[in-house]
Amino acid sequence: MSRRSFTLIELMVSIVLTIIVIFFLYKALSMQERVNESLQKKSKIIAKSNQLFELLYRDFKESNSSKVVNTFNKDYNIFSLTTTNSLHELPFAYVVYYINAKDKTLVRLESSLPLRLPLSLEKVPFVFADVLAKNVEKFRVFSANVAGKSDRELLPGESPGKKQKIQNIQKASYLVYLSTSLQDNVLELK
Repeated sequence: MSRRSFTLIELMVSIVLTIIVIFFLYKALSMQERVNESLQKKSKIIAKSNQLFELLYRDFKESNSSKVVNTFNKDYNIFSLTTTNSLHELPFAYVVYYINAKDKTLVRLESSLPLRLPLSLEKVPFVFADVLAKNVEKFRVFSANVAGKSDRELLPGESPGKKQKIQNIQKASYLVYLSTSLQDNVLELK
């Protein structure tokens, strides 16, 4: 006698196995969604950070003159420059980057008039202030004159005997170090 049908026990076992497989698939899908959310957050943070550094780069690249001022706090510099790059549609902008020590924010001041900190009350109405990052632990700008002698450390692969011939080109290069306590605190620039 041959049986071609399932017994009730075989049917129950197959249902239980199917439920177990569905449970593990659901768990895997849930974990994948959490990973995707985390990656999206990190992607936004990186995009905002890139936007900040792109602004710094454009300011440095389009600047005519610049100056790094050391402060009493060894973790912060004040960086001032004149540039044609403007967030507020000025034809020629005087820009100052500094850290507001009270709330540890990186602030970019922009004006059509020369800026000097602390600001005088007469100049305040003519100054645009943009908060670029919060919870800043360190903001340092190091400058090195490319045309002259540089007192910077040698990079890996450089030897002290190699000298590049540069013909009377006065070009400044900068190294910007920005450290924040929280990675998601870089603000969106307009």
